[in-house]
Amino acid sequence: MTLFKAGLRATAIVAAALAMAGCASQMAGGPSSKPSNPADAAAQAAETSHYKTAVREYMRAASQASQPAAQRRYRLEAGLAAAQGGDAQTAQQLLGGIDPSQLDPTNQARYNLAQREISIAGMSPDQALTHLPKPARNTAPAVAQRVWEKRADLHFANDEPVQGIEALVQRDVWLMNDRAMRANDNRIYDKSLDAIGLGIGPNSRAAKDAGKTTRGWLALAQIGQQPFADRTARDKAIAQWQKQYPGHPANRTILADRFHYKNATQVTRQKPGQMLNGQAPQPTSDQVALALPLTGQFQNAAQAIRDGFMFAYQNNPAGMPQPLIYDSNTMSPQALLSRAESDNVGILVGPLDKSKVQAMSDLSLPMPEIALNTSSDADQRPGFYQFGLAPEDEAASAAAHAVQAGYTHALALVPSGDWGDRVLDAFRSALAARGGQLVGYQTYDESSHDHSQAIQQVLANQNNADFIFVAAQPLQARLIRSQLKYYHAADLPMVTTSHAFSGTVNPGEDIDLDDVHFVDMPWLLGHGGTITRLRSEAADAYGDEAKSYARLFAMGMDAWLLAHKLDQSGLSTGQPIEGMSGVLSIQPDGYIKRYLGWAVFHNGRPQTLSMPSISQAKSGDSYAQQQQKNNAGNGNSLSAPRSGNNAVAPTAAGPSTSSQSTPAAPSSSGNDASWSSGD
Repeated sequence: MTLFKAGLRATAIVAAALAMAGCASQMAGGPSSKPSNPADAAAQAAETSHYKTAVREYMRAASQASQPAAQRRYRLEAGLAAAQGGDAQTAQQLLGGIDPSQLDPTNQARYNLAQREISIAGMSPDQALTHLPKPARNTAPAVAQRVWEKRADLHFANDEPVQGIEALVQRDVWLMNDRAMRANDNRIYDKSLDAIGLGIGPNSRAAKDAGKTTRGWLALAQIGQQPFADRTARDKAIAQWQKQYPGHPANRTILADRFHYKNATQVTRQKPGQMLNGQAPQPTSDQVALALPLTGQFQNAAQAIRDGFMFAYQNNPAGMPQPLIYDSNTMSPQALLSRAESDNVGILVGPLDKSKVQAMSDLSLPMPEIALNTSSDADQRPGFYQFGLAPEDEAASAAAHAVQAGYTHALALVPSGDWGDRVLDAFRSALAARGGQLVGYQTYDESSHDHSQAIQQVLANQNNADFIFVAAQPLQARLIRSQLKYYHAADLPMVTTSHAFSGTVNPGEDIDLDDVHFVDMPWLLGHGGTITRLRSEAADAYGDEAKSYARLFAMGMDAWLLAHKLDQSGLSTGQPIEGMSGVLSIQPDGYIKRYLGWAVFHNGRPQTLSMPSISQAKSGDSYAQQQQKNNAGNGNSLSAPRSGNNAVAPTAAGPSTSSQSTPAAPSSSGNDASWSSGD
């Protein structure tokens, strides 16, 4: 018997003893209504993760349906349930006769996920997890919750109970009905009991990096496993637990179902991707502190961000004291918090490295914080903002601009691995949200110079596509563009992210990228007036830091802009801010999304076509509104302008530009995926 199975058996014995003693009622779940037909029975089974039953009932519904459309729909749902339940053979048989191009965007995304689940069915849990990345922030809820559940299954199969519980906690955010949430809560609690039986409690080494919600589940399961002298003592422990974990989702049904505990605590339901409602801490002083790893692995990136931050402060101090600078590489998260409190800091900006941002997100800070990377927790505390150069934002912006230009059917070519998966998922979701469709994609090996196989495979769907999205660094982007031409796809418009542009105008190298469209930040694309003056002043004052790391320098400038705005009036959804790294839009979960400009290579030089606008961010860049704008003018066509004088002037709401071709922009790296937001 494995240690894991032995722990489960021990858990069952203890749980049974406690149930007999009356300390906790280990009920399997809450009340449910009896389904009236096979389709309802199947839906209920799927919502509660009983996938074999769901497959059987959906097939029964298909056999009873008189309309072909209904039969196809039920067969699709049966195939999706089989894939989610791990029955790859049945899923393949059921989905084999379905044409995904005939599905709506959400069901197409579900179908694509099912195909990925089928492909990983024979892999080890470790391998499968690498091929099933976490869902992007703008993923459809029906898809995101499935991904999190599958990742939870894989972690549990890999004897990683804490990571599995964390995945189910993330899944909860995306569930859309009470029955599914109740079933998910019961599974989390059962898995938490299993973890306690294995000696994994909320303060154990295995849970040290877990989020606060996950630790709350473990702490509650610890109470459920603990013998008490009487019910009063147990209820006192639960009341103390509620104070330590306010607003915890276990307050919804678990306390009543499992402990018969009369619960007076209200739980506010989260929207997908949104943190629990609560009062965000307000700045208690005008003092801002910037925490960056100024020594160690990320020091070059940190120094560029620091210089941009101080440059922006010096240009607009707004009567605020000079920011304090901390080297976060030499401080633990708790030490960083203690230092900020002792210095009477009103706003903390940073840190940069992802692991430390994750740790800071779990602390209860008395001041608002603008982290310079993202945390993977969905249930962020109020007052915790996340800002960085996320590649997902760039992929989504590329999709939005392409649709605005009238292109809706895409091929995609992305590097293999987690970074490519994240970019692809963000691009696909943004495209689908605007009525577009990804008709085919392939991954390529970044270490190779020959991408002929991947290109030929993706071009097999060329007749169904009107453009291709490529995610690549400059060298690979040039190679791929040349090889696309070799395979007679020169007329297929190519769209990419800022990663394809080094930031240095280099006509000799970038001539291979002619007619390629890409998104990038105003600091590199804008010119004329204020932005040109600021770039010149930055280069004079900071030299190589401002030139070689231009995108990071701009990120630092915007970090100060956000801190200043937070101090003066707060950061609010629906109130975008014009920044140098993009138009910044604060999302309900504290994530700060960037809207980017649009450019094209002509004679090896980037030419600006449009800049991001406040109105674009306010509208959420919806497909209908973008189409309306597109019909009003022809400035965003994917056809490259043939002279600088034909470049389209950006919208007036964006940073100052002119209608002339973009001059030499400062050089920039700053796309290093090893540190950038969202790693």
